[in-house]
Amino acid sequence: MTQEELIARYKEKDIENDITYAKGFQYFKSALKFYKDLQDGMASEINYFENTMVLYNECDRPNRDPDFGSDSGSCYWYFKEGIIRGSDHWGCGVANCDWPLKLKEGKIIYGGYYKHARSFAKPKYGFARWEDYLFKARLIEIDGKEVVTTFNNTTGRDLLNIDGKTYMRKVIEVFEEVKDEQD
Repeated sequence: MTQEELIARYKEKDIENDITYAKGFQYFKSALKFYKDLQDGMASEINYFENTMVLYNECDRPNRDPDFGSDSGSCYWYFKEGIIRGSDHWGCGVANCDWPLKLKEGKIIYGGYYKHARSFAKPKYGFARWEDYLFKARLIEIDGKEVVTTFNNTTGRDLLNIDGKTYMRKVIEVFEEVKDEQD
């Protein structure tokens, strides 16, 4: 799909009204519907962790060392078909991703609200296929040009490749003076 087609599709949507920003299951279901037709490319080891959503299915821990361990203590095992994640936190709001876990008994752990994952005392393990991931596309502007972020142009944590150039997202912090309530 071309960027022009993606931009047109994105502009037809109304993210603030199409996605229900409430309890985890409501948010996840409406976000899946919103992002489904904005996909370009497929998840891989270099981009699955950047603004994605997928439902993991509980499974057993692999019998080998993880391929990757995150700063939050989650472990990842890569396979040709997909990925196994081992973690004590699941649901919507796992960093910038939404990764609910469907337990073996059928219950789905979405977390509390759309930004709050659920924590467990012990890690749980889940499997997701690469083709089941959805990218939470965003319409951004780079060098005066509108671009929709996708799997195809996301090349790592906070990295985009647009027209052969690599761009890194920079977060600007803004601080305001806090007024003392007693004044």
